[in-house]
Order: sequence, then structure tokens, then C-alpha cells
Amino acid sequence: MENSSPIILAIDQGSGSTKALAINLKGEVLAQAEVKIDTTFPQPGWVEQDPEEIWRSVVAASLQITKAHKISAVGLSIQRESVLFWDRTTGKALTNVITWQDRRASELAEKSAKNAARVKEITGLELDPMFSALKAQWLLENQNFTSDIRIGTIDSWIAFKLGAGHIIEAGSASRTQLLDIKTGQWSQELLDLFKVDIKTLPRVCSSDEKHLCTNMQVLGLTNDVPLSGIMGDSHAALFAHKGWITGNFKATFGTGTSLMGLTETDPQTIAWSVGGELTRAAEANILSTGSTLVWLAELLDTTPDELAKLAPESTQQVEIVPAFNGLGAPWWDREATGIIAGLTRGSSRADLAAAALRSTAAQINDVMEDFAKSGIKIDSLYADGGGARNQYLMQMLANLSGKKIKSSRLLELSAFGAAMVAALGAGLATITDIEKIELKYDGYSPRLSEEEREKALKTWHKALAASRMKAR
Repeated sequence: MENSSPIILAIDQGSGSTKALAINLKGEVLAQAEVKIDTTFPQPGWVEQDPEEIWRSVVAASLQITKAHKISAVGLSIQRESVLFWDRTTGKALTNVITWQDRRASELAEKSAKNAARVKEITGLELDPMFSALKAQWLLENQNFTSDIRIGTIDSWIAFKLGAGHIIEAGSASRTQLLDIKTGQWSQELLDLFKVDIKTLPRVCSSDEKHLCTNMQVLGLTNDVPLSGIMGDSHAALFAHKGWITGNFKATFGTGTSLMGLTETDPQTIAWSVGGELTRAAEANILSTGSTLVWLAELLDTTPDELAKLAPESTQQVEIVPAFNGLGAPWWDREATGIIAGLTRGSSRADLAAAALRSTAAQINDVMEDFAKSGIKIDSLYADGGGARNQYLMQMLANLSGKKIKSSRLLELSAFGAAMVAALGAGLATITDIEKIELKYDGYSPRLSEEEREKALKTWHKALAASRMKAR
């Protein structure tokens, strides 16, 4: 019964929509609501969203849940690296959200290239416009702010609007490229490099910190319901996969794809801060996966779902390298350009659809091979997010990687992870309780011989090399 277990309101604020879910401590999703949000592209390489629209979507999605369920705590999962400024006094947004996909700071990245090694040493991250620091620097240099500003990420913005103050969760903060990954605190050296005043930044808090907010009524809640779990979407998904268990590596499929697993050897991110302890992870970010299929669907005047259904009918190996704004992991090549290779007069929509999906599987394989060079061994990969429900993609990933894939039947793993952290923060559950929750997975094993696998990857890598020729 619904009331036999405390219910968490899990808010998952993503690139394309905000979702709100009612999740109990048995791991059951009792209700779900979704509100789409718009993305604008004012100039080539610029990707923006309206912060007030994001806030309205949080409220609208949440109210659909809270009107029917008694909520004990709130968990928040968010798109990472996106940044915005607002007025400290009035709370009015002074900029649009500059999203993680935005590349306007590429020129600044080039100018700072000499500092790349030091930036990576402190943060674990490659110097790249995807991260918040360069975007914040660009805004500071290109817009005239006369008021006392606050700088924040999406979790900062939502927490501020809920009345939790000016905060940022440790894992989210580690993706700004302003945080020292070893200490979990802002790095003055990086603040000086990117010309950001520490007074404009939020306080770094733990993932399971219990925040008693002053504006919960906008979500249909009383102010004694705590915001007690905050995580970046990828971190929350890893937590949902019980990522604290050795060897649990995951891929979250969305607009892009994040691969993440815990490690203390050359970590790239803080996975979470729970129980007062910082936990670090290896992570690789592929910039374009789900968005590749969206782009192709728009080009061919159809839908991503229809294209995905066509893909199994493919008879030719066409390759798409989706370097729309350069390539992310493992290449981090800002000069790479998007290409389609292997076209013939006989090439069909099905071949293009298969190529779009293959680009996702091939990029993930490249990342896993790069991880292997660092001694990170992945025997099987957990999968979640929209792409995880595509059986053709999951089998292709198993084939090209030579690994077993475990695809979660519960797609909303980020929301689930945030709910579980919120349960910890509110004192409703322990890690032992969460470990007892059994999630269901579908398994995929490789079906290609090693020779067939190498042949398929050779064609991909030939197209990839062509995409990166400009950088040589």
C-alpha cells in the first residue's frame, strides 16, 4: 500500500524536461509527471535555456505529484555544468542558463591552453567549454553586471528558489572546474585563473545535507519537508546502480552519455559526499548520443522512435560521426567536425538510423578502451536512461564493446538515486536498507566474433579519423 513506506518526491531536472516522481523505499515508482522545456540556439555553438521556465517546470511537475501523495522528503537530480547568474538581492535571473552543451567559450579555452595540465591536476577534468568555469568567465567578460551577482548551477538555482540559500552540491561543484577535487573546496588558484570572485559562488554542501527550505509551499508541501538529497544526474544514476559496490560501472543515456564508476586512481569527478565522506569517480562524457538521433529525425522529418524502429532493417554500414560541436571523451577534440561516411546510392533511412545508433555504441567502446589504458577494467556495464530501452542499441553496444550490458528496466535511475540519497539525508533509510532494494535488469551478451567486431570498429575509426583531420 502507498502509505506503508515513506514517499520521496524526486525531481529530475534534465536537458529536455523536468520530471517529478513519487518513489517509496521499496523502490517503487508510484507516480510520474513530466514537463518539457525549450532550448534555444542564438548563434552557432550557443545553447541556452530560460531559468524561469526551468523553475516553472519544476513547480508544475512537482504539483502533479504532491496533490496525490504525502511526501516525506525531496530529492533533486540535475543537469550538470550548466551555469547562470542572478541578482543577490532581488533573485532575478540576469542571464539565461548557458547549458553544458554550449561551446561559446572555445576561444577562451584556446587562450588558457597553457594552463590545461594544471587545471586537470586540480580538478581531474580536461580544460573544455563544457564545464562551468569557462562559461562563467565568458559571461563576466562579455556582459556588464551592475548588481551584486550570484553564480550557480541548476541545483543552486532550484535550491535558491525553494529558499535553501546559495548552495551547490559537492558532485555538481566538481563539474564546474573551479573545485579542488582533493579537498572538495573552491580552489583560489582556479578562481584567479577564470577571474571568478569567491563571494559570488555558492556554499559547497554534501549530497545528503538536510535543508529546511522557506518556500516549499510552491511545490504543494509544508516547509518541514526537507530537501535532503541533491546530486548531478549522472552521479545519481550511479548511486541508483549501487555504485559504491566495487566494479559497478554505468552509462547514462540522454542527450549525451556519461560513463562513471568509483575510483581513487586519477578520478575526474566527485561522485557524491554522503555521511561526511567524499567519494570520487572516473567519468567520461560523450557530447552527442541521444541528440544525434534527434538531429537525424528532424533532418528526415520523422521521430527518434520511428528511426530507432527502422535501424534493424539496415543493410549497409554507413557511419555518422556526431561532432556537431567537436568531440568529447575520450578525444576532447574541439576542432573535429561532424561527417557522414560510407554513403552509396543504395543507402537508406534505415542505414542512417543504424549509423546514428552505432555512433553511440562506438563512442562508448572508445571510452572503455581508454579506461582500460588507465587500468580500469570493466567486465559488464550497467545502462540507464532513454537509450537503455532500445534493444537494438543495447545489443550493438554489447557487440562493439565485447562486454556484457545490464540495462535497467527502470529508466529513471537519476530520479531514483536522488530519492535514495534524500531518504538517507532525512534519516528515513540507511545504506543497508537501500542495498536490499532489487532493481531489475535486461542482459545483453556479445554476438560478434572478435574478427567481426574489429572489422566494424575499423570502419568507425576510419570515419572518426576523417572527422578529426582538421585538428592535425
